[in-house]
Amino acid sequence: MRLRDLFIVSKGTKVIFLITFSVSLMAVLFAFFYYKSINSAEDPRVAGAKKLLREYEKVQGGINSFEAFPLFDSAFAILKSIPDYSGSFETGVIYNNKSSALLLMAIYDSTISVSEKNTLLALSMSYCDSSINCYNFWKNEWSSLSSAEIGNKLEPFMREEDPGFQDVNFKKVFKKRVKSIMDAQVETDRRLSVSITNKGTIFRHMQIPDSALYCYREALSLWHDNRIARSNLSVLMGGKPIKPSFIESLFPPDKETR
Repeated sequence: MRLRDLFIVSKGTKVIFLITFSVSLMAVLFAFFYYKSINSAEDPRVAGAKKLLREYEKVQGGINSFEAFPLFDSAFAILKSIPDYSGSFETGVIYNNKSSALLLMAIYDSTISVSEKNTLLALSMSYCDSSINCYNFWKNEWSSLSSAEIGNKLEPFMREEDPGFQDVNFKKVFKKRVKSIMDAQVETDRRLSVSITNKGTIFRHMQIPDSALYCYREALSLWHDNRIARSNLSVLMGGKPIKPSFIESLFPPDKETR
């Protein structure tokens, strides 16, 4: 066999390559225009806050997560400066992220003293309570509203003539804001469950097991598939941490299912 024979591609193979390339190209183009459409519908008034929170995602999960507090504070200031976002569920997310960062440091930083650990736990509890209050306030305001009622409630705050909407398609932005609130009507119980789980863990490390038990059970009543709450409850009751099964790891439950 000659060397050049190794590089001869049959007609059928060429067809397969062409089909594969076409499908890949269509997928790339679809993704590009899909996400471009989503981004063009983002509320420009809070774009800076969302960018800051995305920066936090790069450093979260360790004892140094508290270093992201300037990002939280900047994002929080942006949200608070806009009347229709000042009491939004997004502010609850920021409070809970702060609580989580302090809790991780209190639990896992072996260089701190007992008094420093207790101070961190107390601060974490304060932010945790703020997140819970924020979520409950938001639920009272928004959770029972239809999409039409949400639109009516937003209209006094989101006006097309607002300079903040000058370079965007206002109708798309408004429609997406309504949809995000509709989605949050489902999601906020899950967020609240996470915050209450954090509170239970704070109580557990404060050596207040009865309060921790109450929190874990309340968290699970809001979101049955909250594995962290289930695992902590098991440990609190003298059992072992609960790890997800192999199937659960491959196919985690829908986060909107409770």
